[in-house]
Amino acid sequence: MRQHRTAFPIALHHSSSPRQSENQNDQQTVTVSVTTSSGTKELQIQKGEILRSAMLRRGSSPHNGRARLINCRGLGTCGTCAVEIESSDDNNNNNGCRAVEPNERNTKEKIRLNFPPHGSSDQASNLRLACQVQVMDDITICKRTGFWGQGTTSQLAEEYDAELWFGELEYILDNKSPPREES
Repeated sequence: MRQHRTAFPIALHHSSSPRQSENQNDQQTVTVSVTTSSGTKELQIQKGEILRSAMLRRGSSPHNGRARLINCRGLGTCGTCAVEIESSDDNNNNNGCRAVEPNERNTKEKIRLNFPPHGSSDQASNLRLACQVQVMDDITICKRTGFWGQGTTSQLAEEYDAELWFGELEYILDNKSPPREES
């Protein structure tokens, strides 16, 4: 019988190891307050989760109307998960939101949110794609009207429940969220 050898040693970690303590700290929860025309709903999510995945897993959709079915599933190309993101420590400055990573729009967001129907002069500067941001601290998001969430700052969208047409495949492009906590 041939013994399989690996080039990388396997390290075993005991319960008192610093690595496990770090992992426990990484499993903190943060609050996402979702504001729609129906009011505000609070979601408790794991720190580091992608906003789109976190919302869908908790029964709330970042998409409006039919966009719940017709969207890019987190690729960052359709723009239908656009939401305004605010954090209590940002004070509405233009230096980005420190409660999400990346703090400022990434390349996909810059391109998509400057392409119609987004990019109008009355659109909020804190508009982000929920599929492109990891939540690192408490935030408040506002959902705007329109198929792409492109409504102006005075128009709140209605609340839509998540519809997982493709089951767990809805999250196939999410390679940044921490592992799911089992209930």
